[in-house]
Amino acid sequence: MNTTLIMNAAEGRIQLVLAQDGALVCAQEWSAPSKGTELLTPVLADTFERLGVMPADIGRIACVAGPGSFTGLRLALTTAAAFRRATGALVAPLNALQALAASVPFGPLFEREIRVRVVTHARRGLVHGQDFLFAPGSALPVPVGEPAMWELPAAADGPRPDVMLGSGVARNLSALQELFGSSAPVFLPALIQPVPQALLDLTLALPESAWVAKDIDPLYLRPCDAVDNLASIAAKRGQAPEEAFAQLDRLLAPSAEEIVRKNG
Repeated sequence: MNTTLIMNAAEGRIQLVLAQDGALVCAQEWSAPSKGTELLTPVLADTFERLGVMPADIGRIACVAGPGSFTGLRLALTTAAAFRRATGALVAPLNALQALAASVPFGPLFEREIRVRVVTHARRGLVHGQDFLFAPGSALPVPVGEPAMWELPAAADGPRPDVMLGSGVARNLSALQELFGSSAPVFLPALIQPVPQALLDLTLALPESAWVAKDIDPLYLRPCDAVDNLASIAAKRGQAPEEAFAQLDRLLAPSAEEIVRKNG
């Protein structure tokens, strides 16, 4: 029996989907804004025990790789990497924004192509964003371009979407309504997490070439807070900004002499 595990922890919740021979057999969602590390492994162990599944039975693992929370993405991707190394399962990444777009309940019902814009919260004034197109009768949305980081006003730029959703809509609904004015799309502020079937459908639609025997790289779009705030941190320490950036460069790219010294 082909068993597939799907994990998502991109935005404050842990979602697990387990499928066998392409059919959904279990889906769980847990609120975990701060204790996902303590929660994920016990939830997996309990799910496997109740379903009579052994970790070695997992042949494929799809994992949302971003964009999203640095901590959440790292948690899910690290868990997928551990499974892969222990069991030899193949892994594949999923786009968090496409999973949300695929969760629009009425997308396939339109008789014309519709544009869905997904915006998720990055930090104050910034969102992750991407457009998707639903062809008439299509179950899955087609991405337009690549995920991007936008300042909030940019979420109202470009071709007018028919539908907008995601945590970026939920957090900024009034501002988006004002930006769009009378040409506002249909807003779905309650749709902030992908539904299990959408995660499964995207996983089943992945091409065979997407499944690999190496760790998944995270998709980070949000700027690093440490770099953004480095000048102010340096000032508090009495450092010149140039000195602080030089220290950061040395940490990120140590010289050959430093590598030799650290390794003896």
